[in-house]
Amino acid sequence: MNLLIGKCLKTDIKNTVKVAIPLLKFDSFLNMHFRENNELYALDKEEACEPGDWILVGKLPEKISLKVGWQVEKIIYKNGHVIDPITGKKSIGYYLKDEPSDVS
Repeated sequence: MNLLIGKCLKTDIKNTVKVAIPLLKFDSFLNMHFRENNELYALDKEEACEPGDWILVGKLPEKISLKVGWQVEKIIYKNGHVIDPITGKKSIGYYLKDEPSDVS
């Protein structure tokens, strides 16, 4: 895999971010899929990622260190700015921001 999408987490290492990659693992006993996260470190040269952002990461040609083998390609959704792909409107949970509702 050369490109992955994941959620940015906080890290103490300079110019790097910790990324949680969601995966679905199949349990053959229950015949159900369960969500698990793989965590990896990605290089963030511009330090633009904040915790909670959904980002696209790409594999580096060679590892920078033992932990860092990926780099941030693009920030897809900033934290709190999720856009519905069908309508193109901002959404809060299951509600669109333009709809009149109890959510403000």
